[in-house]
Amino acid sequence: MSAKAKRQRKEEDAPAGGGVTKPKQPKIKAKRQSDAGYGSGEWDVDSYRTEYESEEHWDLRRSFMLAHKDNFDEERLVCLAQTFVNMEFLGCKYPSETMHQVAEMSKEIAEDFRRKRALRLKRTFVSASDAAEQRAKGRRGAAANQPRAADSPKDSSNRFTRERLCFGGGEPIDLYQGLRFGPLILYLAGGRSCLRNSCTTFNIKYEERASQEQPPSDTTKYAEILLNDEVIASGQGENLKVAKMAAFKQALLLIQSHCYSIKLNATRETIKVEKSKNGVNINVTKESADSLGDRKLDASNKGYHMMRMMGWTGGGLGRQKQGREEPVGYLLKSNRTGLGSINLQGSLAEYRKLIENYVNSDDMRDMQFEPTFSKEERAAFHQMASRLGLRSNSYGTGESRRLLITKKVSYSTILTEVLCRRNHKFCERYFVQVPMQKAHLFPGHVAGLELENICE
Repeated sequence: MSAKAKRQRKEEDAPAGGGVTKPKQPKIKAKRQSDAGYGSGEWDVDSYRTEYESEEHWDLRRSFMLAHKDNFDEERLVCLAQTFVNMEFLGCKYPSETMHQVAEMSKEIAEDFRRKRALRLKRTFVSASDAAEQRAKGRRGAAANQPRAADSPKDSSNRFTRERLCFGGGEPIDLYQGLRFGPLILYLAGGRSCLRNSCTTFNIKYEERASQEQPPSDTTKYAEILLNDEVIASGQGENLKVAKMAAFKQALLLIQSHCYSIKLNATRETIKVEKSKNGVNINVTKESADSLGDRKLDASNKGYHMMRMMGWTGGGLGRQKQGREEPVGYLLKSNRTGLGSINLQGSLAEYRKLIENYVNSDDMRDMQFEPTFSKEERAAFHQMASRLGLRSNSYGTGESRRLLITKKVSYSTILTEVLCRRNHKFCERYFVQVPMQKAHLFPGHVAGLELENICE
């Protein structure tokens, strides 16, 4: 009886025409499926604001979503907007493909955001037309109206340089503003000693030690790495050496995400100087002496294993790593001249002039002296380079010994020339990786750089 009553009730609710209407639920479902496609644009951006989010964060995230609302799916765009805000304010790191996509999508939005933020800073700058008008009226009247020298750019005379150091003609870029480790720059060379050497350059205390928070066990040891007495990374392993290596790799990734990294281009152009019977030949090569292969001690050497068992981690010996890194060679004499004597023959004066011309030029390439030069001549070149403020290093052994002379350039200068001025002479010589917090400023330098020759 109950089934018959239900059937009668449905017949009474049906329309008089006898047509059968479709239930509403399928229509709602079909509508949701159609709205899920790209470019629907019917969802409310303001509904994604949270109570704890500041005005500055929300304005930036909202602008990002509004700019790409018609081109992306709702859920994906909300995730990309949050990723952009995390990169901008927190310096978070994501897969390279995601970071490249976010940097490209947020280029105009980030520039507009920085421009508005700069306007909030109550600083005034004298434009070129105003400065010219004040000069015409006289320096005395101009001095009374102009702001203090501390408020104006230091290089106001070089307008071209100032414009290239700015985006949108605003305030010069502060490359280190908001970075966790300040002006620390990581130079990716030296293998295991990379972090220690970089911290020493910037007077930052670097320490590797056994963990003081986690007690070791019979099978597991713990280690930690500190910068200025602050623990930044920790690791564990079957022994303390393995634990320190795990902590080192973790610290390397952390510092690279918060600091600038510089790496020398192994295939850079080098000036090759070679002596022959007809004189001196100068050419250009892409096979630099420091990238032809390391002929120092390796894992196949017995002395290498002995030093590793005594705690050696690579590099020179001594507190400042000042010891020599190559084995002591032998000297086979075939004459009666004293040790270290140099036969000038008037040629060293020409080589000195060659090196002086190199110093006075704006050429950033290395100068490489081939093995055709004698040991005495290379020793004289070392002395010349030291007097002229150059860096000189020898690579190889025996008949393949080469001397490489390099100009000394600070890390901060490299960043300015590569990132701000885009000097092609520096760009061809150095690779630069920017921290995640600056990825939106320099999207072309987001790709990660790897440290080579890490001793396991």
